[in-house]
Amino acid sequence: MNPTNRLFRLLVLLVAVTLTASGCSVTTKDFDTLFPEFDPKEGLETAQSSLVYDRNGVLITRLRADQNRRDVIFDEIPEVLVNAVVAIEDERFWEHDGVDLKAILRAARSNVTGGGVSQGGSTITQQFVGNRFLDRTERTAGRKVEEIFMARRFEQRYAKEFILQHYLNWVNFGNGAYGVEAAAREYFGDPNCGTQLALGQVDDLDDCLKITELTLVEAATLAGLIQAPGRFDPYRHYDAARDRRNLVLSRMLVNGYITQDEYDTALTEPIDLIEHVPVFEERYPAAHFVEDVKQWFFDNPAFGDTRDERIRLLFEGGLKIHTTIDLGLQAQAEAAVERVLPQVAADGTMNPDSAAVIMGTSRSDDGHILAMVSGRDFFGGDEDAKFNLASGSGRQAGSAMKPIGLAAALQMGIPITRVYDATSPIEITEATCGPTWKVRGGKEGDSTLADALTWSRNTVFAQLVVDIGPQRFVQMAETLGIGKGRIQPVCAAILGSENVNMVEMATVYATLARNGVRVDPVMVTSITNPDGTQLYRSESQSVAVLNSTVASQMTWVLSTVIDRGTGTRARVGEWPVAGKTGTAQNNADAAFAGYTAQRSVAVWVGYPDKQEPMLTQFNGARVQGGTFPALIFSELMTVAMRGLTPESFPQPPPSSTTTTLPEVPDSAIVPDLLNRTLDEELEFELLEEAWPPLSRIDIKRAGVEPGTIILQIPLSGTEVPGGSVITVHVAATPDPVPDVLGLTESEATQALSAAGYDVVIQRSADPEQAAGTNDGSVPPGSETIWMQDPVPGTEGALVVTITLNLAATTSPTSTAPADPTGGGDDEQDTEPSTPPLAPGTAGGGDEDRAT
Repeated sequence: MNPTNRLFRLLVLLVAVTLTASGCSVTTKDFDTLFPEFDPKEGLETAQSSLVYDRNGVLITRLRADQNRRDVIFDEIPEVLVNAVVAIEDERFWEHDGVDLKAILRAARSNVTGGGVSQGGSTITQQFVGNRFLDRTERTAGRKVEEIFMARRFEQRYAKEFILQHYLNWVNFGNGAYGVEAAAREYFGDPNCGTQLALGQVDDLDDCLKITELTLVEAATLAGLIQAPGRFDPYRHYDAARDRRNLVLSRMLVNGYITQDEYDTALTEPIDLIEHVPVFEERYPAAHFVEDVKQWFFDNPAFGDTRDERIRLLFEGGLKIHTTIDLGLQAQAEAAVERVLPQVAADGTMNPDSAAVIMGTSRSDDGHILAMVSGRDFFGGDEDAKFNLASGSGRQAGSAMKPIGLAAALQMGIPITRVYDATSPIEITEATCGPTWKVRGGKEGDSTLADALTWSRNTVFAQLVVDIGPQRFVQMAETLGIGKGRIQPVCAAILGSENVNMVEMATVYATLARNGVRVDPVMVTSITNPDGTQLYRSESQSVAVLNSTVASQMTWVLSTVIDRGTGTRARVGEWPVAGKTGTAQNNADAAFAGYTAQRSVAVWVGYPDKQEPMLTQFNGARVQGGTFPALIFSELMTVAMRGLTPESFPQPPPSSTTTTLPEVPDSAIVPDLLNRTLDEELEFELLEEAWPPLSRIDIKRAGVEPGTIILQIPLSGTEVPGGSVITVHVAATPDPVPDVLGLTESEATQALSAAGYDVVIQRSADPEQAAGTNDGSVPPGSETIWMQDPVPGTEGALVVTITLNLAATTSPTSTAPADPTGGGDDEQDTEPSTPPLAPGTAGGGDEDRAT
């Protein structure tokens, strides 16, 4: 298009503007229709980075995709930056009404002559409304007219400061930085504010805004980026960025924002940039843990209907994610692993790697993952660098799985003093374990189950799994904390043939530490939205899964492993500690898991990319659970217990000395327990029928006698392995009736159900309301409670009748929620052979060597 045509089109545009200004009609979208009930807090939102914190509020990292933003209010934007942006983008911003006719004419003249100009024709307001609310790809005169019309109306509704604030929080500054605060960090400041936070100089990211520290040169550089952030990118086109900055400085001088001396000095200063790190290369601590948090978020339907929605919310939603990790403990844990097992051995060879998890079991941190060592360097160049050795598919834990089998036996009623033939080797020919299974790792003569665990005698546990059955072993493993379906029901599983990870093992041993109460692992405690409202809060569910007598017996025998058995290297001063060594077949994996009353720790050692036997790595000897893993456990537990007062383990009751196997059938039909009272009579009746103690969960329920069983799992009539645990939900006294007046139907129903009450909804008009029917002024679902019966504070009501302030046009309806449901041993040198049980099944665990 030649200059004459361009000028002609611009003059047509000016005529349209003039008509608009004089009140004439212009064919365009109706502004009020486009912005009904326009909310400036919601209507001007774009992507914001989400922030991930550790348990103490220390910032770990920010999560962002291609956009990086943090909103600021106008008072937080320094005057020097406001002046720089106005000077280069819209020098009459404070004077015009949304459209600058002088700037349009100047741009037209410049286009005709072919020369460059310092400003375009569009005002800041036009740029914002045109790009935020109109089709950006449309380049027509009609669109320009619509933009001008909308800009004027926008300025009639909103103050200049409001417009400039949202413009500067929205505009793109390049390199993924949207908004001035993100841009200030991207080019001139610490992206994570990590140093100040780590030193305790500030308590929160909001206390160390980089934008407030901008110099004149930095402000001018940022203002210069707005027109073309790619062309003026100071990382890739430094000279162009400097020239553009100088142009901004000249416009600031012309407009009286800076003095001649300030201008002359600024021209001589370089643009000092921080090192540019692409978003996907930013380094931060506890990276494997953070990656697990991401995947947890992506897989949680509470954060969006689809995975894409959850990804967008995480990276662009401006969330504050508070996690369980303790960065101080994390650093100490990593250092402890490196002390025991340095990456490079003394002879120059590469040592095996390690994974470890520290989990809390105290009231304040129950189930919390406090530290996770998952490999040497998440940001390293190795192909498997980002694979999480602590929480991924896992590896063999060897004899550290034996306590699961012992727990299953004790739960069935097999005494811990029961004697087995410990001779090594033995051959097991029972059909349960397939063809002949030859197992090594024992001693001459007999051994009780207690001694067999202390010294990790494989031959005893091979016989035990025959007695309890591999299916019951799997059931107990899942009950204590191993993922469902992770372990196959094969006999060799009790010797550690199946892959497990350290989060699972820490959970299993934490359940024993709590005297048989399981709490699932927790990584995130809370998530808040940018406006401070709560999006998520963790609510740990504790479930009694093991009889307390059984649990205390398990703790006692596991403490002997460390006191005098295969795990003496795992001692932690004089503190009471319990745990178990584990060595997989051919010494390709080694593990140690254990606990105090307040912490659970699980450790694995091996080569992450291969099953390589570790035959000489421990000072020329084989690596077993009692070597590197036990030493690492001792180091980790020592740092994990700092600041805590050690607590003693409960004393186990005397064990029966009988060696007779109780009469437990191979299978049994679950009895009908619904509506029965859970008392000593029922428990004795079940014990007589060879059922183990029930796993009880109390559920608040109105109108039901406390102690009544209202749900059972498995259901009555179900055929299960003999000795299986039955979980029952038992009615408990509900909370007093909560006050739900003023809440919506959904909110009231949720509050009352949580308190233990059934809910009946009756719709009728509030007598204080004049209307007799719903005239449509109240959107469906937004009506609020105006009356409730019984009144707030009432105890033990069966049905709560609630009336909404909406006239009923049909018969009253009601809703009622459904019921809530919820090894080392005795110096043996050979490994047990693998029974051919199932295709792909790993071999039996090797016995651990005594110290």
